[in-house]
Amino acid sequence: MSKLKALIDQKNMAQKELVASTVRMPKEMYSFIEAFAEHLSMSKQETMVALMEEGIAVAEKALKIDRNEPMDDSVEQSRFHLLNTNKRHSIENHIAMLEEGIAAAFYDPWKFNIDRIKKDDIVFLYENGKGIVAYGKATGETLKRNCYDDVDECHYQKLNDFKVLEKSLPAGEIKKTLNRNVVFLRTMTGMPDGQKVLDKIEATA
Repeated sequence: MSKLKALIDQKNMAQKELVASTVRMPKEMYSFIEAFAEHLSMSKQETMVALMEEGIAVAEKALKIDRNEPMDDSVEQSRFHLLNTNKRHSIENHIAMLEEGIAAAFYDPWKFNIDRIKKDDIVFLYENGKGIVAYGKATGETLKRNCYDDVDECHYQKLNDFKVLEKSLPAGEIKKTLNRNVVFLRTMTGMPDGQKVLDKIEATA
């Protein structure tokens, strides 16, 4: 609760670019938010964002999506990989992957996932909220470039035969195709049974 405690102490929050969304909730929850916002001398919107940010941090910790997370061992054993474009961190980097036909990750330790992709591995690009939006075949050669002003903090590989899907393959369809659960929030996950997903995509293309 460190971030929320800081908000209570400081009674303010940093301004960020916001996206409009409608959320339905129980009356009791809404009443709590109203009272809590009044206590903090903040707007209801600021209060809800703060509570959601804290909830996201808890969820990420529960899913071990943090700097201390060990890399997915299945990556080494698989020729198929699911790479989250992480547009929640940077829309620009997400767009660059699709426009340039690359698989990229940023900063330590996540950037090192790219180093583990082997020649001719298939990489599926996964966009949060949509599903698999593109895929291609890795060159096996990891390249580096700056991320903003940070030197070599972007590791990437070019993807041959790169295709952007006209219709994305959503999370539910991926799970149904593989008949198992899939962790979509990791930067990169090995998908040993990824041939099934590729067959599904090609069958509906």
